[in-house]
Amino acid sequence: MLTPGEARALLPNSVVLDTRSRSVFYREHINGSRSVSWEEFSVPNLPFRGNLLPPEALRKKLESYGIDNNQPVLVVSESKNNWGEDGRIVWMLRALGHRSAFLVDGGYSSLKQLGAPVSNQGEPKTHGSFQIKADPKLTATSSEIKSNLKNRKYVFLDTREDREFLGETPYGESRGGHIPGAKHLYYKNLLHDDGSLLSSEEISEKIKELGIGRETIIVTYCTGGIRSAWMTVVLRNEGYNAKNYAGSMWEWSAGNEKDYPLTVK
Repeated sequence: MLTPGEARALLPNSVVLDTRSRSVFYREHINGSRSVSWEEFSVPNLPFRGNLLPPEALRKKLESYGIDNNQPVLVVSESKNNWGEDGRIVWMLRALGHRSAFLVDGGYSSLKQLGAPVSNQGEPKTHGSFQIKADPKLTATSSEIKSNLKNRKYVFLDTREDREFLGETPYGESRGGHIPGAKHLYYKNLLHDDGSLLSSEEISEKIKELGIGRETIIVTYCTGGIRSAWMTVVLRNEGYNAKNYAGSMWEWSAGNEKDYPLTVK
């Protein structure tokens, strides 16, 4: 996570990925930035739509956006109006071994307010060279969750809206409810109304209120691993041992009730 000032200072030597809608991007964007969406890096069809594409396909796509292993990547969004797409891209890059991928606190607006140069010009055509060195500490799988449903070292953190946690299925889930024993924290509860992040102290207090300690393994999930990826990035920035379940409810709810239990209690 970078403050707007830190991100502004890095701009000249960074790749900037913009996760706002393409129509908004083409009206105005940071000079030299590229428009991306989480979908283009993910499996297209349900129930596995939250999962990333195979490594070789990911590598080629990332290189086409000018991504190098050693060049910082700044990911921006319109934080108060998005779904955590910026966090999904940062989580993906870090899970693939990129060590300098960052969320920008406050998103696009915060950079613009600091005088970052903007335009409506086309995107650059630079090509990168990226080698994947996957970091398994950032990703949880359904088998890991199944094996640890009753492991007190694990906490499953549901980052969806209240209605989803309580059983509604608005986004194509096969079944409703949440993973038994899961804690609930809607991801936008870590944002101020203007889209900027709460302070470290405020975030720690919210996590503490859920009974989650810093030694706990936190597995975040949502519908397709987007909001939960954002949560993972934020929590790891605060020193928590968090990992994202990319398949999330699309994948989990498609399994049988015995092996992939859900509850509304």
